[in-house]
Amino acid sequence: MKYLIMCEGTNEETLINLLLDNNKLKVTRDDLIGRRPYNVRQLKNPVIKTELKHYNNSVIIYRIGDTQKDVLVIPKDLKKIVLRENIFKFCTKPEMEILLIINENLINEFNKSKESPKDFAKRNIIYDGVRYNQSNVFLENYYGGKRINKLVDNIKKYKHMKKHDKDELYLADLLK
Repeated sequence: MKYLIMCEGTNEETLINLLLDNNKLKVTRDDLIGRRPYNVRQLKNPVIKTELKHYNNSVIIYRIGDTQKDVLVIPKDLKKIVLRENIFKFCTKPEMEILLIINENLINEFNKSKESPKDFAKRNIIYDGVRYNQSNVFLENYYGGKRINKLVDNIKKYKHMKKHDKDELYLADLLK
């Protein structure tokens, strides 16, 4: 069975690509529809629909993001491929930037602040002379190469710090 990874934003997609490229996930690119994660929230995207129809077998869907309130709409023409029981949500509440805050050991300062993780990270996190700016390039530089294990460690720490709804999984559940 193949997997479809749907990322809420480009930053989530970047992190998943880093984890895939460094063999840190339970799934590999060969396990994925299209051999990559997709930056989409719904299945109406024509590229995804074509990939799923070409595969033409049941798939497991991993939805990754900080907010998972929207229901995944399954188009009629995909009902035999996408089964509701094969859809799983992996969350990074309140926002993906919480991983950066954990890495910088700023969680106590963040908890005292009234800021969102995104705003806190923009104000407090600098790597290699560059202030956090929500860009994929920043994340690739921050967690790429020899720093990939920091990302893995931050994901594991996050699981022990945050409580999710019972139908929401953690990124740590995807790790090897």
